[in-house]
Amino acid sequence: MALTKEQYRAFEDIVGAENISADPYVLYSYAWRSGLLAGATKFVPRFEAVVLPGNTFEVQALVRLCNKFGLKFKASSTGWGPYCDPSGPGVVKLDLRRMNRIIEINEKDMYAVVEPYVIGAQLQAELMKRGFTCNMCGAGSNCSAMPIVAHQGIGHFSQSGSYGERNMLALEWVTPDGEIVRLGSLGSTGEWFCGDGPGPSLRGVVRGNVVPLGGLGVYTRAATKIYHWPGPPRMELNGVSPRYTPIRIPDYFAIGFYSFPSLDALDEAQRLIGEMEIAFELMGFNAAMASANIATSNEEDIRLFEEFAGYVQGPCFMIIIAGNSARDFEYKTEALGRIISLTGGKAIPYILDNPEVAGGCLWRWIRSSASIREVFRATGCFGGEVGQTDTFRLMADYIAKTGEEKAALIRRGIVYDDGVSPFTQSFEHGHYGHGELLIRYMPDPGIFRVLTQEFIARADEIAIKEHYGVPGHVFGDRAHDKYGPHCSDYHRWLRKIKGTFDPNGASESSHYISSGK
Repeated sequence: MALTKEQYRAFEDIVGAENISADPYVLYSYAWRSGLLAGATKFVPRFEAVVLPGNTFEVQALVRLCNKFGLKFKASSTGWGPYCDPSGPGVVKLDLRRMNRIIEINEKDMYAVVEPYVIGAQLQAELMKRGFTCNMCGAGSNCSAMPIVAHQGIGHFSQSGSYGERNMLALEWVTPDGEIVRLGSLGSTGEWFCGDGPGPSLRGVVRGNVVPLGGLGVYTRAATKIYHWPGPPRMELNGVSPRYTPIRIPDYFAIGFYSFPSLDALDEAQRLIGEMEIAFELMGFNAAMASANIATSNEEDIRLFEEFAGYVQGPCFMIIIAGNSARDFEYKTEALGRIISLTGGKAIPYILDNPEVAGGCLWRWIRSSASIREVFRATGCFGGEVGQTDTFRLMADYIAKTGEEKAALIRRGIVYDDGVSPFTQSFEHGHYGHGELLIRYMPDPGIFRVLTQEFIARADEIAIKEHYGVPGHVFGDRAHDKYGPHCSDYHRWLRKIKGTFDPNGASESSHYISSGK
């Protein structure tokens, strides 16, 4: 259903003629999907129009028009994966790319206020000039820096810098029916330092296990916690992307990549590192992820992976040490050495013994600038299972169990025998766990159906029957209805929230939940 002339003109009056389009070539550009959904479809349903609001009040006006005309809207910022797509006709796209301003950096109270299209690299660069940094979304520094807009909000810095839910402070929210709600201290004092109160908090409404993925209105501005940065205000680099390296590794910084003889050994190493709080970054990269981060071509990626596979004895992690002084650095590096020795860890010398490679890895992983190369590579597309729980070990056990299902797919010849271990890591110095089971496959509709129908179904069965919690892939009515009865009937409350804040069903919620009316 195309917009009527009256509807189009009403939207145009809000944002201006240059910030709205219903031209087919524009709409198809938003509908095209890359290899992330290889085998499913090259195009998703088209939006009826794409509108680019420039501020909160324009967003509010657009949302109210959608309610008036009986249309749905779907908002997104940088957009990563299928979560920004509509499930059918009658949906207007709110593309928030014009809302790209850093509103405030408060050095005293250690927070930054951003709009949705401020990306991680942009905010981090400004913060480093002032001696701070921020949590970086693991999907890459090209993703939004606003903590409420990421799917989970976990990333490279989550060991010492937590993740999206914990970093979110005050929030400005345009509800699905067009009201502006200012949460936390913003609603009572006009300041951004606190995300909760006075009174009951709405944090669990606007963000649960994952964010509503466009299904509960539009988040227009938010404050995020920022953290101390012990490095230089600006990193001097040689070369250009993707082959660049710092002129020198900053003082009191070190990077290492280690493999372990078993998951138990990896678990113990991560537990001790968390207990001693020595890691600036701790990422559960396996050999394939490390080679993709370092390589600058498909050929180099394959060569490095084969080389790394010869060093790796089992599950791996990458660690960055950042000291605040010579004594602090000495303590952290000595503690790391003892932990690695105690747990049977083994270094990949290619990284540790090559200062140029180590420097490039250090900066890529601090900037989270190579994530896209972990997903799309010569050996096929990324797929698999994502888990997160309140304890590292519980999550690691879940990933290990689903790994058995991956092994069954390999025996059937469905996916590659890539020889890589699961990606498991601890966050918040061991108080939270995240893991991913990486599956490499070539684009094919039959393979995609097996992964989405058989593998995910089996992963769900394992999570539910063995009480591993709700994995990161649970979104949409069917998935919530499957998990809800086993988790305090949360899906019923989720539907009440949706129905209360979105009585007209205006906020497209195919990746969230419907009200069930």
